[in-house]
Order: sequence, then C-alpha cells, then structure tokens
Amino acid sequence: MRALSVLEAVVRTGNVVAAADDLRVTPGAVSKQLVQLQHEIEAPLFESGHRLKPTPLATELAQAVGTALRHIEEAWMSATRVSDTRVITIAANATLSMHWILPRLVDAEAKMGGRPVRVSQMHTTDEWRRLPFDIAIVRQADDTGGLERRPIGIERLTVLATPERAQRLRQEGVAAIAQETFLVARTRAGELEGWLAVAGIDAPVATRSTPHFYIAVEAAVADQGCVIGPPGVLADLIRQKRLELPFPHLKSDGSLLTAVFDPQVCRRKTADRLLTFLFADFG
Repeated sequence: MRALSVLEAVVRTGNVVAAADDLRVTPGAVSKQLVQLQHEIEAPLFESGHRLKPTPLATELAQAVGTALRHIEEAWMSATRVSDTRVITIAANATLSMHWILPRLVDAEAKMGGRPVRVSQMHTTDEWRRLPFDIAIVRQADDTGGLERRPIGIERLTVLATPERAQRLRQEGVAAIAQETFLVARTRAGELEGWLAVAGIDAPVATRSTPHFYIAVEAAVADQGCVIGPPGVLADLIRQKRLELPFPHLKSDGSLLTAVFDPQVCRRKTADRLLTFLFADFG
C-alpha cells in the first residue's frame, strides 16, 4: 500500500519532488518505492526514454489507488464525525463530580465543540474498572490495568467549617481544634490524623464517622462539626459562604488524583483536551 500510494502521488503530480512533498518523505524514498513496486509487478511503470511518463498500466493502477484512497478518506472523515458527536462519560467520585466537574460542564461542552459530556458519579468503594466510562478520575490509582493515565494533582487538605464556627476557631487559636468534633469519611482514612500532625495537635479529637466524604461535607455545612477536605474542590461552597477555612495556612497532602482512559475508546487528543480544560486550575 505504501508503494501504491507513492505511485499514485507521482502520477497525480507528475513530479517526484512534488510527490515526496505530498507524502512528507524524501525524493529518494519515493524512487526506492517505485523501483520496488516495478520489481513486484514485473512490468515497467514509466515509458522508456520518458522518465515521468506513466505507462497505461501505471496510469490505470494509479487511478484505482487514488479512487480507493479517496473512499478511505471519506470513510475516515465520516467515522471521526460520529466519534466527535458521541457522548463523553466521565466517572468521578461524588464530591469531585458535584463541586468541581458539574460547575464546569457547560463550558467544557462548549470547549469540546458542543460535544456532550456526561458525569457518572461513583463512590470510592466502587470497583471503577467495571463502570462504563470514557475517562475515570480515581484517587490513589496504584493499578490501572494497562490504561493510560494522566496525573491531575494532589489534593491539599485543611479544616473547613461553617462561617460562625470558623470565626470562633480563628479567635481562639489552633489549640481550640482539640475541642472540636470532626466529621470523618471512612473512605478517607488517615487524612484527619495527617492534618492534625501538621497543625501540631497531639490530643485526640472527637469524631463522627460517615460512609462517604460528600456526606461528611454536607454534615459540616449543617454545622454538625468540622471536616478535613480539599478547599480547591469545595471552592463553590466557600464562595457561597457555606464553609470557611479558619486556618488556610495549615495544609496537608491528601490523595493524588489521576485520570485514566483507554485510547481505543477515547482518543488521546480528546482526553487531553477535556482534562486540560477541566483541571487547568486544580490544586
């Protein structure tokens, strides 16, 4: 097929150099392919004494190849148009979906040329590999089963509370944390302890356990206690003044978020374009 494409380009352009430019190869590579093709079919491709005048056989062959290549190009364009209108499904945990991805979804679809983008919410405890997705956003992706991965960033954690509770904590100082109740998601083990170590709090604190982080966040919004979480992800709640950061300078590292996708299902340039837009300011 490579040699036939070379013949088609030479017959069409009437020039080895022009054919080489069209195919983005060197003139030497064009000449080599022509020699190999002529050897394969055991017949001359160009008239004797006229180096670039194709024989009737070469002309017929080049025209057939050109027709075939146009059909292939049309089929490819049709296939990519279908691909470019198919819904892109992003699977992400509930908190990231609700507070980070969904507020950016309308602009993301516009960025993708109007291509629809759907968000499928999942829990950290779900087996994400079994879920339908084009792109999955996972925490601590140790084993992605051969899928391509794109690092998004590390969640930076701090304490969040209602404005009234946060104001009281600021007035009383970091030591007052030891008297607070913390809402802890069972899916985020160790995050409270990590932040307390950064804050220098040695005394144990009272905790209330929830099965998922988004439940802990809603309980904090309802003023049932403090929560340790990523303020970047929860920026909408902070802008709405439903939560505040009493000690924004005290932050610990949380999980690394990673996007994973199968390039045979979601093209690399599609995944990279969407992820770049959605998470350009993450962190």
